[in-house]
Amino acid sequence: MSEHPFILGAQYYRAPTPHEGCWEHDLRAMRELGLNSVKFWVQWRWSHRQEGSFHFADLDRLMDLAARERLAVHLNVIFDVAPHWLYTKFPDAKQITAQGRVIEPRVAAHRQIGGAPGPCYNHPGARRERYRFLQATVAHFDAHPALAMWDVWNEPELCYPVRQPEVYQDGTNLVCYCPHCAEQFNHWLARKYGTIERLNAVWGRCYSAWSEVELPRNGDAIADFVDWREFQQDSLTAEADWRLACVREGDTRARPAYLHVVPNTMRIFNSITGPDDSAILRQSSYYASTASAEPMQLVQCLSAAAGRPMYNVESHLNCGMLNMHQPVNRLPELLADWLPQIGAGFRGFMFWQYRPETLGREAPAWGLVNPDGTPRPVTEAMRAFVAKLTPHLGGLMRSRTDAPAVGVWKSRKNEFFHFAQHQKLEALHASVESYVNTLYTANIPVRFIDQAALEHGALDGVKLLILPSCYYLTAGEIASLDRWVRAGGVALVEAHLAGYNAATGRHETTLPGGGLAESWGLRESETTSAYHLDTSEGDYELTALSDDVRKALVMRGPKGGKSFPISLRGEGGVVWGAERFAVLDGRGLETLGQFGSQLCFAAKRVGTGTVFYAGTNLGEGSATDDAGFRAILRRATECAGVYPTLEPAWSDAGVRIDALREQGELRYLVIANLREQPAKMNWTQTQRWRGVFTDLVLPATAPVEFPPRFVDLFVPSGD
Repeated sequence: MSEHPFILGAQYYRAPTPHEGCWEHDLRAMRELGLNSVKFWVQWRWSHRQEGSFHFADLDRLMDLAARERLAVHLNVIFDVAPHWLYTKFPDAKQITAQGRVIEPRVAAHRQIGGAPGPCYNHPGARRERYRFLQATVAHFDAHPALAMWDVWNEPELCYPVRQPEVYQDGTNLVCYCPHCAEQFNHWLARKYGTIERLNAVWGRCYSAWSEVELPRNGDAIADFVDWREFQQDSLTAEADWRLACVREGDTRARPAYLHVVPNTMRIFNSITGPDDSAILRQSSYYASTASAEPMQLVQCLSAAAGRPMYNVESHLNCGMLNMHQPVNRLPELLADWLPQIGAGFRGFMFWQYRPETLGREAPAWGLVNPDGTPRPVTEAMRAFVAKLTPHLGGLMRSRTDAPAVGVWKSRKNEFFHFAQHQKLEALHASVESYVNTLYTANIPVRFIDQAALEHGALDGVKLLILPSCYYLTAGEIASLDRWVRAGGVALVEAHLAGYNAATGRHETTLPGGGLAESWGLRESETTSAYHLDTSEGDYELTALSDDVRKALVMRGPKGGKSFPISLRGEGGVVWGAERFAVLDGRGLETLGQFGSQLCFAAKRVGTGTVFYAGTNLGEGSATDDAGFRAILRRATECAGVYPTLEPAWSDAGVRIDALREQGELRYLVIANLREQPAKMNWTQTQRWRGVFTDLVLPATAPVEFPPRFVDLFVPSGD
């Protein structure tokens, strides 16, 4: 890892801003601030205004200025601003929604020169033109000494104007439903199913030819919708692969080539309208993203990186717009966001951006300096950060984080399924996030296990696997999960595990599905909705139900609500379930929780492993009260032999510790008090540690109190 640089920089040029009169001053100021890297945008529309010529004069001057200031340049190639001539040449290249609406080229707040969101990824002519532009760009800048890295895709997604998926009576606003996508989808289906008869068997159709296949416009039949979204994600992955390959073919100095994502946390960026982070980054030299210290983002980044160096190449600390100018960030705010990222494995940061935007609605914000170039509080914070961190850059680059022993299952197919079910992803996001946040606060490292990892048994080092809202699993995932548990793994699963059979396109008749009921000797003997339980009335979220079901519920007046209490056996108190309810039955079940007299939460030995089976959604339910939820997670982690970092037992202090080791030796600690009040803990390390930014010294083996929201990077006090 030591051969990779620690990046400290900022994005600078998104033509036509900043004005060229600022360039020389700003790049010199960036170097004087201690930065070592700068990013310039190479925009398709701006640099390829006429089909037969290219315009790189502005970037040539910027590259020369960067070389003079010894700033390493990242060139970010932007294709979602297509030139006007492209649509004259290929009028059928525009994306089309499920409702038949053509996405016309437009200006966006973050694409002020127009041409957004760009053409359909499956249009062959538009793809050839993108390839030609990228090929010409690489050839033009290849010899420049300032060029250090290529960023071939800025925050991949299918279509910015439909970033938020919505369902209407006549379909969704999803893209793309053009004839080129229809043709490529047919090829994709033929490769997957082989024959139209096999497709009919899974989809439940009666097509006689591939030409009859209708493009799925909603999720009502599930199997076709899952295939359709898989196809669109594969289209994004294929786009990333050829962009990276094109750069590597043309770059004679073998510079690193990457793309950077917004972590898929199922919120703004999600599997429905965005990429599969792991798949789209598989050919990338580095893992790069637009990231923050939010636990879900940190876990997603760490998981998708798969051991590669991680960079935050678009830090949004200075976010803002015309109606909300950027915040006042000083050193504490910078440390609170960046140090946890270092603890998670990030080894570099680039601000978006150096000088605030002055064009359009994103102005005047995002700046590391004021609009006139003078320092802001965040400027001096960055200066102090660079000065304090610089002596440790080499050590940090050689250090690695501890591999998490807890995995949380996060499958893109399951996300497609949940969108088909709920027409949104909020419930699934809340379920997954509750596990991540609770374990993060308890100082237990976590990583996501996606569909591919589970199918291939890539669970080395994982002792506890948590499967929230796990309705849709593939046959490969089911078989691998069964083997892993029998070999000694501990699994915590929620209701209706593998209840939908992906291979047949049908709901299973016995739960858990896929043969797990027989293999584990455990089954859901009765299932219903939490809204039908005899509890006090609660809030009803009925928007995703059909008209007939909604009408029936209104007429009956359901007695329950979204959440309900489960009495915990032995632990005392309650844990809250949500949405689903299943009564459990089987041999050798240990009762963990009951609703009234009905067993709905149990533990079972399977082989040499253990299954904690919840007949409900515990993650969602924890929003009502998380005390019982924390108790359950503590029991599960201890059963798996997993304990907080550097602590002998589960802690409720709210102090997060990330350990960074160099060849096995503890080299750095990132310590953060995540709460608004002082946190006390028994410090068990046998050596003294000193804070890099606060000079706080942690004595050996003694009680320690951290101030509210404290965060620092620590080194052994002798260093």
